[in-house]
Amino acid sequence: MFQIAKTPAPPYYAVIAPAVLAGDVTGYPEMAMRLMETAHEVEGFLGIESCVHGNFALAVSYWRSLEAIDTWRRHARHRIAKEQGMTRWFTAYFTRIARVERDY
Repeated sequence: MFQIAKTPAPPYYAVIAPAVLAGDVTGYPEMAMRLMETAHEVEGFLGIESCVHGNFALAVSYWRSLEAIDTWRRHARHRIAKEQGMTRWFTAYFTRIARVERDY
């Protein structure tokens, strides 16, 4: 189900993760769903918005702090999924971290 994440009043952080998908993405949707479920277990996770259009995927996750982002970055399941993405599902991938100062 697609929805806009319900975040608290700023400031908080956004991790922006665009990816170009390879031709065969077998297993990617299932892994992405498991990863979203796992993120909810990490202290400081606020929500996520994601979409796929053609061969382009974009996920924006929201976090209370840079420490929470680092905890997620080092989480074993996230590291495994990211490695699979880089070797199996993505032809290009990038991560950006931004501080959200205002929302409306």
